[in-house]
Amino acid sequence: MYSLYQSPIWKTLQIDIYRKQYWFVNLFWKDYFYLIKEKKFWPFSFREFQIMWLVLPDDNWEAVRRELRKLKKTYGKKWGNIFFQLWIVNEITSFDNAWAREQNIVWKVRSMRMATRALIQRETPLKVSFKENMPQTTIMINLKKTDQELLKEMNNGCADRVKKAIKKGVTVREWNLNDYEIFFDKWQITAWWKWFSTITKNQFDKLIRILTKTKRWNMFVSELDWDIIAWSICLFHQKTIVYLYWFTDRKYTNLGWHHYLKYWMFEWARDHWFEFCDLMWWAPTWFPDHPLVWVSKFKESLWGMKREFYWNYDLVLNPLLYYAFKFLTWIKKKMGK
Repeated sequence: MYSLYQSPIWKTLQIDIYRKQYWFVNLFWKDYFYLIKEKKFWPFSFREFQIMWLVLPDDNWEAVRRELRKLKKTYGKKWGNIFFQLWIVNEITSFDNAWAREQNIVWKVRSMRMATRALIQRETPLKVSFKENMPQTTIMINLKKTDQELLKEMNNGCADRVKKAIKKGVTVREWNLNDYEIFFDKWQITAWWKWFSTITKNQFDKLIRILTKTKRWNMFVSELDWDIIAWSICLFHQKTIVYLYWFTDRKYTNLGWHHYLKYWMFEWARDHWFEFCDLMWWAPTWFPDHPLVWVSKFKESLWGMKREFYWNYDLVLNPLLYYAFKFLTWIKKKMGK
């Protein structure tokens, strides 16, 4: 099936806001939207390609190999084309997040992921990606539940923080135009503290205009004494509300504001006929050194259903360029740039 990353709204974001090159390719009897990342070192141009949300046919490795050969033959002819990164979203497993606290479960899930990696590399020419551009896993919150059921299913620490935020007077509401500039400024502060990058102010302005025009989004604001302390931007995709961007004010880290913000957002989404909330972007189960572990701890406290995907794999088009770029990426990472 197609998900957010093959939807019209996601194409609009990539093309009109992030200004990325794109095209379409037919794989496994479906047309897929893909991005083109071009880097120019005069007089040469180098290109990476990325397909998001690719579904492989079940247990038909011959068909997979045949389609990959066709893809490589088509795009490998031009010198400067380095590789295709494929975000493969066939599901390895899914399970209730509450089970992840049992040691035997997390080790089993990790073993399943490692076995899947070995299988793909044995049956296909694909390589495990050296750049993690898309998530390996997500958490889905089932919204077809009462407020009490949603609160009860959170872990004890998360539920206590929600109650604490309410007791301290934290409130949540939908955004308005007066909040616009405050959000972007505080978002930059969060990015600086957490060591991640955001879109530019110009891109943010375009994002708000486009999403407002399409009416497929909302923002949720958490406040204390009229001061904005947290905010989430969400997209609407079919019956799912998707958690996209956020910021938090570090002055209020002990109040449970973001836990309450999510709880309130779940209530709002359910009351507006959404069936699921996709929290997106978290580390694979039982990989403690993964850079997204700090994000995962918060999201896992909300419980929900974990979905583990195949992840990102590279189809090498030019081996010499591929391994050269892989080495340069490793050097850049080691230098901390």
